[in-house]
Amino acid sequence: MKNALFPSLFSCLLISFLFCPLLGNVRADDLLSSSDSFSASSPVSNSLPVGGSSGSSLLPPDPDRGIVRSVHLEEAWVENAFYIHSVNQDQLSPGQEWSLSGEFDFAFNSWFGGEFDFPVFLLTYPLGRGDASFGPITLGIRAVAFQSGSDVSRKAGILSFEVEGEWWPTPQIRSFPGVGNELTPEMLWAFRYHRVYFQGIDGVAMPFSGGAVANTFLRTSTGRSWENVWATQIQVDFNSAVVTPSGTTVLGFSLIPEVAYFPFGDALLGEIGEGVSVYGPAGIQATTYALLEIEFQGY
Repeated sequence: MKNALFPSLFSCLLISFLFCPLLGNVRADDLLSSSDSFSASSPVSNSLPVGGSSGSSLLPPDPDRGIVRSVHLEEAWVENAFYIHSVNQDQLSPGQEWSLSGEFDFAFNSWFGGEFDFPVFLLTYPLGRGDASFGPITLGIRAVAFQSGSDVSRKAGILSFEVEGEWWPTPQIRSFPGVGNELTPEMLWAFRYHRVYFQGIDGVAMPFSGGAVANTFLRTSTGRSWENVWATQIQVDFNSAVVTPSGTTVLGFSLIPEVAYFPFGDALLGEIGEGVSVYGPAGIQATTYALLEIEFQGY
């Protein structure tokens, strides 16, 4: 969602531990705990045996290849997973916004997939007395143009392209300015060297209804995984057009330090970030971002 707002700190902590009984595989980062275990000239491969080998088949590479998705970025790879997103404007004054949304990512194979975003639940403060509505539904189709390495190789990279369409069946433009029907082509990338990784997305949101605005955006982050359960990242966002609660369209710039926790490997990821955004002459806005991922194995 290009201009969506994401859960409060309390909401994030609640949903991050809601599914703790889930079990999963150890993340690929664990296999890289020793920098001498692998070399760039002889990476470990997870590919299937060739030449009619009688040995048992190995699992295909993990879709994320040891890269942890950033809290306010879409991933470059395709996978089967369910996400809960939340963004809360910390000022909590009347007219400030909070939103909660669900996203289902699907993969037909390792090169082609997409996503379906359930209607965003939009609210304004004071909660219970401010405006509330279900927002747009999103459908995206993604194709991977390039991918290399595996979750246990020293280096890995992914480049993909996606087209997203947003449709708002119950528009409330006056209450939620900047939200509407859009078509958005995007380019996504991710690269990892050992435990350090870079990822990003850029695209152009093209409005097809009132309320939505044309917006060229770039979001990029760098991060590092620690041991087998933690990762830290910092994300930078730029938007050419952000609509403030007052209805003014301004340039937007955000800086979001983040921490991710994945106690059960790929099965469960909880992430939270506290962003500082500058919206042109509208000033500085602190925002809490959060994400919960449940990943399903296989394509």
